[in-house]
Amino acid sequence: MCRTLFLLCLMLLPMASVSPAVLVLKEGGTLEGEILNPDEVSRKIYRIKTPAGLEISLDARLVEREQRRERDVLIEYNATAPFTENTVENHHYWAKWCGERQLPDQAKLHWQQILELDPDHADARTVLGYSKDKTGGWFSRQESRINKGLVQDRGQWKTQYQIDVEQILEDQAKEARYWRDTVRNLSRRLPQSEAELREIQDPAAFFALREALVDERDPRNQVILLRTIVRLPSIFALQFVTGWSIRPEGDTSEDVRRICLEELQKRVSEYPEARQYMIATYRSSLRSVKNLEIIELAAKALGDMGGAEAVPELIDALIFVQAEVIQAPSQGYSVGPGRSGLVQGTPPPRRVENRIPNQAALSALIRLTGVNHGFDQDAWLEWYRRSQRTPTFDLRRN
Repeated sequence: MCRTLFLLCLMLLPMASVSPAVLVLKEGGTLEGEILNPDEVSRKIYRIKTPAGLEISLDARLVEREQRRERDVLIEYNATAPFTENTVENHHYWAKWCGERQLPDQAKLHWQQILELDPDHADARTVLGYSKDKTGGWFSRQESRINKGLVQDRGQWKTQYQIDVEQILEDQAKEARYWRDTVRNLSRRLPQSEAELREIQDPAAFFALREALVDERDPRNQVILLRTIVRLPSIFALQFVTGWSIRPEGDTSEDVRRICLEELQKRVSEYPEARQYMIATYRSSLRSVKNLEIIELAAKALGDMGGAEAVPELIDALIFVQAEVIQAPSQGYSVGPGRSGLVQGTPPPRRVENRIPNQAALSALIRLTGVNHGFDQDAWLEWYRRSQRTPTFDLRRN
């Protein structure tokens, strides 16, 4: 950087280097700070931000006059630095001097001028963000990031993959907000808005529709929302409606569950692959759910849709085991173990298992297999093992 250009850069430094105004008060004393409303005409109030960061309002009638002054450090710098000899030593001195006195813009100009005079100056290279490569050459942080495949995006360095992912997430969030607002407005106008809701085909609308359905209390409107959801080309939507079809009585009505199954069957006829997701949901409920009502609903659904793949789970669900811990009443005395006399104590709690026959599971098994072994799980398991060894029964026929 030539000396003329260096002096020009000093002249173009931002005016942020100018210190706050000083207000001379009529009753004596001064108040120093940044005036927040400097361009206000016929000012009645001075809005001042003090060096401590406190913002105050001062009646203009209390101010005698306003004066501005440069910081002493800038006075010293501007009177001397631009006129010193253009050498590495002088610029190094002023770069450190400015750094110690919080003049970063001026300091940077001096470090850059040093590199113009001495391209290998280690201190200047380090301060300006350069590093050495394996060959001994210098490269900047920006060059290093570019070499690593990074791209600057909104003031940050990122990989292109990260930028792409963030853009996808941003688009998804924008789309989700659109559908949330759209579905919320339509659901508030149900049932009049049924036709508009049924036109929704975008799978991105699923979560907004699900939220509306969970909040809905009117069974008629629930059915409209469920019919809209089940027609979405989305596995999430299909699995959700499948789960809704076996919700307990307290969560939904029998009519709503029936309509769910009817709509699911229609969906299977249009999209045969949907059946496997429905079967998987019902089988999972038989294995992991501890609620007898849900198990019975899942068993009935499997029987209705010909879910012979679930025969093993249905056999296991024939008997529902309900465990209960019973605390016997305290007794004054009981026989102490290893003692011949009586000792005072409380009997330990007992775990009792109630074995409840599951008629829904049995009905589904009979319907799917054409045989009946009642609630005898051992007989069913023996039959199942034999059926796997012989072609008389094909669990995949449905």
